[in-house]
Amino acid sequence: MRLRFTAVILLQVLLLVGIIGYRQYWVITGDRILLKSAPVDPRDIFRGDYVTLAYEISTLDLDKLGAGERFKRNDTIYVVLDRKDDGPHGAAAVSSTIPSGTKFIQGRVTYGEERAVRYEVTVREDEGKARVLEARWVSYKEGDRLMFCLDADGRVLATHGADGEARCRIGEALTGMVEAVKEIKYRQARVEYGIEQFFVEEGRGRAIETARNASELKVEVALRKDGKGLVTGLLLDGKWIR
Repeated sequence: MRLRFTAVILLQVLLLVGIIGYRQYWVITGDRILLKSAPVDPRDIFRGDYVTLAYEISTLDLDKLGAGERFKRNDTIYVVLDRKDDGPHGAAAVSSTIPSGTKFIQGRVTYGEERAVRYEVTVREDEGKARVLEARWVSYKEGDRLMFCLDADGRVLATHGADGEARCRIGEALTGMVEAVKEIKYRQARVEYGIEQFFVEEGRGRAIETARNASELKVEVALRKDGKGLVTGLLLDGKWIR
């Protein structure tokens, strides 16, 4: 009995060491990329010891990417990545088969929609300049004067009445008059990559969460040859969190 118990414990230890060793090998040998974070549904709050992560490539506009294939829930999807200048990687194309001769990340489709909707909102700033913003939803109309809270790429995170006391807690503030609202229908896929959580030290989660929701957080990921990713660090205000 004692020998059997010892063998079971030893097997568990070897299994744990093997898992740790394999992950370390993945970190060392994986092809490193940098991904830009995206806001997360505010109902998905910080849990205390890890943060929930989402990425710009978590929601894909299949029409913009020129995808001829249809993707449904639980389909494997390969997202071809490109990088502009020294910035993070973004989606350049998608495929249902492993791409050759290019950098890519593997994910799983969690939701596909053939007629998703987004909006282009033309706003006349108080200084007189017209600006076109991208919004996932609208609750306003032409002629409304509003304060828009924008991420670094000019996408609308939130809106407030321009004459109230509200302020943008995250993102850039832009105040102006809505001149036009254009509805755009497109094919959309939402994707998970297995890198949607990252464990952090107690007390650091709130700052990371705020930066994430302002799209100012970048995530370093190590890629295996099959495109599977593993988070290796977060880049916040020029400092690494590992």
